[in-house]
This record gives sequence, structure tokens and C-alpha cells, in this order.
Amino acid sequence: MKRSALAVRPLLLGGLVTMTMLAAPQAVAIDPAQVHVRTTAVKGSDLPRITAKAVLSQPPDKVWKILSDCSKYKGRMPRIISARLLKKEGNKHTCETTVEVPFPFSNLTAVTEAIHEESPEKLSRKWKLVKGDFKRNEGSWEIKPVDGGKKSEVTYTLHVEPNTALPASIIEAAQKKAVPDLFVRLEQEAAKL
Repeated sequence: MKRSALAVRPLLLGGLVTMTMLAAPQAVAIDPAQVHVRTTAVKGSDLPRITAKAVLSQPPDKVWKILSDCSKYKGRMPRIISARLLKKEGNKHTCETTVEVPFPFSNLTAVTEAIHEESPEKLSRKWKLVKGDFKRNEGSWEIKPVDGGKKSEVTYTLHVEPNTALPASIIEAAQKKAVPDLFVRLEQEAAKL
């Protein structure tokens, strides 16, 4: 029996965002509904920029350990099947990651260059595409201490355009669903440290 195009699309949607669905349910302090997600139109692009923000129950140093080490994304971030640090020069990190995309589509690989900034007020990682299976792949993570440093206010921005033939509305819907789940996973991984 053939899968219809409508049956295949939901499978692909879960894999298009660099970091998507949960690996396994665990007890966490954040509910996906507590993640505030908004979209902003980007001139010259069919896809919007996604911005998400939430307060995680983990301190900034633990969250930063997860986000700042791209070589360990495979074990820590959803749907990442390959991740490695290619080069580090000062605060510039060049990373290669591959996102698993459901059959019958090909996995997506990107080489990105990220600038890390660390201060007591804020930790940030801002990346841009160098090459890969995307027209665009740029974004950032920003972590600020709250509640005397016991918790973290985390802001995530993402603007991606994968080289696929799917309509922008479908890709956007997938991103909106996956981003809150990403925050849950981030908190779970930080709690393990």
C-alpha cells in the first residue's frame, strides 16, 4: 500500500527543524505550553524567522554546557544523527551537523560558523550557514540568569530554508510544533549534568 503525500508530510515535518522531537518522556519543570513562540517575516524569504523564549529550571552554566558543545549534539539534541566540531578559533566554532529526516527524504547536513560570547549577564551562540543542504540556516541561543542564577531565561531564534520542495506553510507549521519540544529536551539534558 502506497503512503499518500499527506501521510508522508507529517513525518518530514518533524525532521526539518535542526532540533525537534523528544527522545523519551521525562519529568521536567517546563511545560511546552510555557514556551512563547512567535514568527517574523523575513524579506526575500518564504519562511519566517522563529523566536522562542522560556524560563528553564536549570542554571545558565548547565544550559550553556549543552548549547556550546556542538560535538555532543548527537547525544543531546533531538533528531541529530551526526555532529562534530570542525574547527575552533578563539570564540568562533565551525560545526557540522546532520538532521535525520523521515523516509523518503534525504537527511539534511549543514556546516555552520558560530560565535560564542560569555559574560555574567549573558551567554550566547550565534550561527550562520557556511555550506550544506540549506539555502539559509542562521540563528542564535541566548541565556540570561534569573532567580539569582538558579534558573535560565533562554531565547532561541532560527531562520532556516532547507533545500526541499515542500510548501513553506508546512515547514513553518513543523517548526512551531518542534521548538517547544526542543526546550523541554534542553531542560532534560541540562538536568543530567
